[in-house]
Amino acid sequence: MIILRDLPDDQELKALAKRYPDLDAEAAAAFLAFLRTACDIFQASEEHFARNGMSCGRFTVLALLNRHGDGTLTPSQIADACGVTRATITGLLDNLEQERLIRRERSASDRRTMHVRLTDEGRRFLDRMLPDHFRRMRRLMAGLGRRDRSELRRLSGLIAQGLPALSDPDTKQRTR
Repeated sequence: MIILRDLPDDQELKALAKRYPDLDAEAAAAFLAFLRTACDIFQASEEHFARNGMSCGRFTVLALLNRHGDGTLTPSQIADACGVTRATITGLLDNLEQERLIRRERSASDRRTMHVRLTDEGRRFLDRMLPDHFRRMRRLMAGLGRRDRSELRRLSGLIAQGLPALSDPDTKQRTR
């Protein structure tokens, strides 16, 4: 992933807004700052996971299984919870199963249904990794007070509501 480190300043954005009337300089500055921070967090997370022999995707699957009392979900439930395709999850599950962190089992009541279960080894792995992971999360957010954290969650929710403006191919674009 390539992310611009040298963000345009307010003057540059105002100059661009003269050339591109749809450019809201303040919105662009906020978007670029948020995007850069999100990308930096993602990159730092990937480095953290790699030090633990994980990827973000594989960790997400393990954490999701760990959240459920019996540590069991179907591949479709995992895919839906992660917002990815079943094919994407299948690859992650193959890898996690090879490492004996998860186990796939056929349902006793419906042989067509597969269940994914966190193994004891998977649970031990998370028990070793999560304390450090949670400490790092706490340190990342240490500069924000309780109100700031609440406001960040609120603002992130508002930004998430606007995602279709970027991702929806049916959003009409003004062209010449």
